[in-house]
Amino acid sequence: MAWTLLPVNYTDAVWSGLKRYNQVSNEDGTVSFQDVTQYSNKETSFFGAIDANRMNEALNTLMSMVENGTDLYGAFQNYFNTQKGLFEDTADATQADFTSYVAALRVEGDHAIDSIKVDYRAEMNVFESQQQALFTTWFDFIKGQLGSDVAGNLQNQINALDTKTDGFDPRTTVFSQDGKNITETYGVKRIETEFVSNSTIVQKLYENNVLAVTKTITFNADGSINEEVN
Repeated sequence: MAWTLLPVNYTDAVWSGLKRYNQVSNEDGTVSFQDVTQYSNKETSFFGAIDANRMNEALNTLMSMVENGTDLYGAFQNYFNTQKGLFEDTADATQADFTSYVAALRVEGDHAIDSIKVDYRAEMNVFESQQQALFTTWFDFIKGQLGSDVAGNLQNQINALDTKTDGFDPRTTVFSQDGKNITETYGVKRIETEFVSNSTIVQKLYENNVLAVTKTITFNADGSINEEVN
């Protein structure tokens, strides 16, 4: 059985001034005194019977060994060698457990990394496939738009865009009966023009019936024109 070390943290109890006692009257007519002094380090100042018995038992064992001619040096050497063996066995077992844990952790980590690689490659394959399909669709559309005469078709599209920006794209125009409102519709867009006063015109651009932008045109007395776009 391994030796359990005896306590070595005993301290002296400390108090300030004189000790203080309460006198207690007993039923048999005698009196007792209760110690009510305020101590410091009181918890570790008592030398109990358990520790005393253990110390005496150890001392008795040693003295018996000496009287019986036991070589205490050899006995201690045997004891320490036994303790050393126990320690080394425990250390070796701990080392083995740690090595096994690290190996298992490495296998688990490698498996997680491989899984991440596989999942990432699968996601990239799907993404690449989707992008390839989108590019093929776009390229077929552009190829059909451009045809064999690439430069000519591009110039036609540029001319058509210039026509629209110049305001000459086909549209439907409706005037209100009072002449104060004009509605122009072309494609998914609609421009509503309102003559608010003799000096102010408000135009609203709708796209898919959603108001996109509002422009207020003001004719100033000095002949200048202000345009405010919101």
